[in-house]
Amino acid sequence: MPAPTVLMKRFILLLILLSPTLAFAAAQYPEKLRFGGQEEQLMATPLEDFWNDAHPKPVTLTQTSLSCWRGYVGTWEIIENKLHLLRLERHEINPKTDDSFVEQTITVPLQPLFGRDGPVPADWFSGVLRVARGQVISQVNVGYASVYEEDVFFVVDHGKIISRRVVKNDAASVTSESDLAWREFVRISPTGGVKAVLPEETLAAEQGNWLGQPELASRATELVQNKTNFEVRGIRFSGKLWFPTRTGDDIFYPLDTSGLQNLPANGLAIEATCTLVEKEKCLCLVASEIIELPPGLAIQRSKPLNRETNLPSSTKIAVSSDGTYN
Repeated sequence: MPAPTVLMKRFILLLILLSPTLAFAAAQYPEKLRFGGQEEQLMATPLEDFWNDAHPKPVTLTQTSLSCWRGYVGTWEIIENKLHLLRLERHEINPKTDDSFVEQTITVPLQPLFGRDGPVPADWFSGVLRVARGQVISQVNVGYASVYEEDVFFVVDHGKIISRRVVKNDAASVTSESDLAWREFVRISPTGGVKAVLPEETLAAEQGNWLGQPELASRATELVQNKTNFEVRGIRFSGKLWFPTRTGDDIFYPLDTSGLQNLPANGLAIEATCTLVEKEKCLCLVASEIIELPPGLAIQRSKPLNRETNLPSSTKIAVSSDGTYN
């Protein structure tokens, strides 16, 4: 099975949204990175940056399971402050004649790929490496979106380590599985690789003055009285907007889309331009515009928007015809 297409990504998100406890195994096996005398979990796939027209990915490195889209697990080491590839392995499950299966670990030779055996200097790679440590704070069954107690980030320039940073993750700022999955989709390549990003790039997904459910609830009186136009993000279902939470609680607001056409499908992340009105002693969102939220942007904030922030109607995202955003 190839890496997730747009339709597959939507299907995976719907499975997460509609059944958060479903064991849909789309979390990926980590790579391995040796440094400081230890072997750690590497939540990035630097080998995927090697493949190009001059070095096409071998057809033998096809997906081995839903948990290994890229088709291999690499072992890496930082040697003299440079990233090196030591070996590649494939974990295959093959049928036997008696209708049972056998698991095999197959070593992939490096000589045909690089003209040498390992360690191979990874001078083709520039980007970010993320090492995950400690217990899992939030399990997300997409890519490497799960949150651990601690991350170690390496910034790499043509294989050379140019900086290192340790980040302690705050459980209180972790968002829902749906939000973390939606942010992760944009980092998954067509060949099954997963890109790592620095924490500040993750926060950039929260850009703009849009509201989440906590801000909407705390500012409800103000928004109703002032008839304020504002942007809000959540998951659209027919007649309502769902705000997923880390605890799995169902928080819905009625969503009036009267007069709007070509609405995003049910179960997709959206950004809606709304006013908040009171109808029959119930708060209701009245939408004047709804757009599908591109994968990679946040559905929730890790920290609430500052209460003093003004909410001009010009904060909505701009989406181009090819689905990218500004």
